[in-house]
This record gives sequence, structure tokens and C-alpha cells, in this order.
Amino acid sequence: MQILRPKHDRHGGIIMETKAKKSFVEIFMDGAFKGWNIGIKSMVTSLILANVIIYMLNASGLLSLIEVVFTPIMRIFGLPGAAIAVLIAGFLSKPGGAGAAAALYAQGILTAEHVTIVFPAVIIMGALVGQYVRIVVLSGVEAKRHGLIFALVIGVAFLSMFVMKILVGIM
Repeated sequence: MQILRPKHDRHGGIIMETKAKKSFVEIFMDGAFKGWNIGIKSMVTSLILANVIIYMLNASGLLSLIEVVFTPIMRIFGLPGAAIAVLIAGFLSKPGGAGAAAALYAQGILTAEHVTIVFPAVIIMGALVGQYVRIVVLSGVEAKRHGLIFALVIGVAFLSMFVMKILVGIM
């Protein structure tokens, strides 16, 4: 189907130009390619960054220090202290959290059960700062409630790890 659209020429006159209407498949494919490009640009960079950070922490020995410091807290959820690195990376970006979990799993620091326990928390609080600004601040929520909302999301993320620990134990 062709659509006639008015267009101005360089002399001020109006000419009619025809433009073919895109089919549903063409519109869908255009959107799919745009989504693919956005996903690749944001996710791949986050995954690479997370892997590099975990590698640097491990190579420098800081990951061992982090593990010692956070083991008492993470033990509540059945996780080693190094799992806090996954939560921190996930706090910044969901793909970063997934990349950190994958890197620690590949190095044998986390098991499949550990990743299963920590993953829902990464999804719940993933990219929290960016989402917080886009949703809470721009929506006009009273400033006195911002801290409560922030704490609530982190609390639910930690609750999800506890629930997953129970579910993994049952299975």
C-alpha cells in the first residue's frame, strides 16, 4: 500500500510524494534490531566489566579479604563471603551481577546452588540506583520516603536469598 504525503520543495511549492507502508514483519524486524543493538551495547559491556573486576579482585587478593569480612553475614543465606561481590555488581547493573556470578562460578568460588540463591536478589535490586532515579525521583515521591523505598528494595532482595536458601535446601 502506498501513502501520499505532502512535502515542500525548495521553492516553497508543495509536491506529493509516495512512500510505501511497512508491513507488520518489517516493523517487527526494525524493532527487534533496535532492541538487539541496545541489549548488546549495555549487557555485553556490563558482563565484560564484571568479569574484569572479579578477575582484578581475585588477582590482587582483595576478593579473599572481602570473603573473610562478609562471610558471617553471607553465611546466613548459605553463601560464601565472596557472594557479596555479586550483590554489589548486581546493585550497579543486572548483567554485571550475572557476569560476576558467572565469573565466580567459573573460578569455583560459587557453586550452582550459591548462584541460585543469590540470583533473585540480583534481579530484584539490579541497577537500583538508575531505577530509583527514573521511578521514585521523577514520579514525585516525597523526599522523606526515598530512603524507605530504597531500604525496602534491598530488604526484599535479602529476603529472596533467605527464601531461595530454604527452597534449595528442600530440593
